[in-house]
Amino acid sequence: MKTIKLVLIAFLVLPLGFWAQENPILKKQIRNYTQKIDSIVSAEKKLMNAELDEVEKRFSDNQISETEKQNLNKEIAQKYEKSINEKVNVEKSLLEDITQTAVNDAVFGAPKNKEKYFRSSRNAILELGYDMKEIKDPEDPKNYLSSFGYVFNISLLNHTSEKAFFDFGNHRQLKTGMSGGMTIRYEGQLGKYTSPVFYRLGLGWRVDEMEVRNSKVFAQDEHRLFITDFQHGELKYASLRTDYIMLPAEVIFVLNPKYKSYQGREYIDNTKKQFRIGLGLYGGVKINDWIFTEYKNNLGNEIRSFESVSPGLYNSVFGGKISFGYSWFNIYVTRDFTPIFNENADVRNKYATQIGVDIIALTF
Repeated sequence: MKTIKLVLIAFLVLPLGFWAQENPILKKQIRNYTQKIDSIVSAEKKLMNAELDEVEKRFSDNQISETEKQNLNKEIAQKYEKSINEKVNVEKSLLEDITQTAVNDAVFGAPKNKEKYFRSSRNAILELGYDMKEIKDPEDPKNYLSSFGYVFNISLLNHTSEKAFFDFGNHRQLKTGMSGGMTIRYEGQLGKYTSPVFYRLGLGWRVDEMEVRNSKVFAQDEHRLFITDFQHGELKYASLRTDYIMLPAEVIFVLNPKYKSYQGREYIDNTKKQFRIGLGLYGGVKINDWIFTEYKNNLGNEIRSFESVSPGLYNSVFGGKISFGYSWFNIYVTRDFTPIFNENADVRNKYATQIGVDIIALTF
């Protein structure tokens, strides 16, 4: 009976082997399956031979008769045949899954839409650089529990007082500006494979661009940064830009976790659409700043000037972040706990709040 089952398995595995030559993922699955079967047979055969040797020793020592020896050998062979059959049957469902996948792909073609294999956790509008062919086993949930890559974001920038979170009043000096950034980010799971908690660590770059309202501009002298009327011609555009190197850290909570069993182990399924809430902190060091002014002078010449900022800005920033995401969409709010402008700046609203989205995720 054992031989018949192994022959039937061979008839199933051999045709799959030809298909697997063109499909490295399937080839690996078949190899893993055959290795398991070989391991089961080898282990059981080793145990059986040990018992048969013991029977032979007892017969040589005249402890049992020839008839008893034959009966014991038969019982041992039947016991291990049953054990092998039971263990092979446990693995049979895996072979059936492999066979069904191979037949479906052969008849209908491999699925063109591989979106189901994408990590839902990236939460970006445009996701690039991730193909299931690059994963040795795309059905293994463990392959989707961590990621590394670039994330690009864009946000609205609002400056407030220390106690206010947002300020859109007419009394404010600065317009609602723009901020953008890029982060090299690693995401991993906290706890067991079923844990709905993840963490993100990164190294990023943040660019803030600030404009003054009512056709005014930033200006400076040796001691102060201030806001004033423009008096050198026709103003076209003026802004103050700051660049920071950022170190963000974030904890992510999956609110609707779904799970998947794979090879006897339970995993959270990170390919399913998820509601996520993130809480994080960040710190940054300013690496660049300038005042840009574009205008037409009294002679009609267009002038563009760049001026490095001497007084008025702090060299570092520290703040917090909260994010809300579903599937590919992620919106976040950040708040700087430390002011952008220092005591040498005549600017009323010195703290920055941002509302933004992650627009591109590029995963390696």
